Amino acid sequence: MRRFGFALSAVFALAIMAVPADAQLKFGGHAAMVSSIDEASSLDGSFGVGGRVGAELPALPIGAYGSVTYYFPDGDDLSYWTGSVFGKLGLPLPIVSPYALVGIQRRAASVGDVSESDNGFFAGVGVGFSSLFIEATFEFVEDDPAFPDFDNDPLVFKGGFIIG
Repeated sequence: MRRFGFALSAVFALAIMAVPADAQLKFGGHAAMVSSIDEASSLDGSFGVGGRVGAELPALPIGAYGSVTYYFPDGDDLSYWTGSVFGKLGLPLPIVSPYALVGIQRRAASVGDVSESDNGFFAGVGVGFSSLFIEATFEFVEDDPAFPDFDNDPLVFKGGFIIG
């Protein structure tokens, strides 16, 4: 009987001291603008929209996310999209939360019937304002030896919202 009383008191103590965890699963949407480094000042790039889903630790500003973005490049038969998995590390500040992110990305482009895709890494920084965020990432793309002077390392700007 004594063990039962101790176990019951331990359960009640844990129930009273338990603090509900914040929502760990996050969903969101974003708008994106892809630009090369040379065009970063004028933001002459392709516009895109996408979504993301992720999980963050309740007490720490650490998370893992997955994201998909579809871009609308100029041209009739052009198509470009990216899918990425990335980690996020932030500073736990109450109103404005800066963060860094790093991940791997799958890029796919097609022109008419010709398709090409590759994988690459990216890194960036961002800042969150409650449920809104803005971020800039630099994508590391393998240079094409046929075009050595062509800058194909894009700088991507995103802004959006997170729910959860």
